[in-house]
Amino acid sequence: MGGVFINGRPLPNHIRLKIVEMAASGVRPCVISRQLRVSHGCVSKILNRYQETGSIRPGVIGGSKPKVATPEVEARIEEMKKMNPGIFSWEIREKLIKFSKGSSDQAV
Repeated sequence: MGGVFINGRPLPNHIRLKIVEMAASGVRPCVISRQLRVSHGCVSKILNRYQETGSIRPGVIGGSKPKVATPEVEARIEEMKKMNPGIFSWEIREKLIKFSKGSSDQAV
């Protein structure tokens, strides 16, 4: 498109605001993308987000996953760490998987 933007990084807020302003004044998305040298997909995404949320802010990139370990699982992890302080996380994971499969077999 010829713009000086970095792939994978959020578009600057002043450009986002300009996109929304141009669309509000009746300019078509394809014209906006050509004038601002931003892809049509980017313009559409920003306009859709603005319609849904009323915000021009970019979405969150990355971040942490929600915690899913139950207190029982956390207790087992602590137990494994006490018994073997040098245990690797992948070893703990494998043991937890084996334990959960073993306990589900017993429940049947």
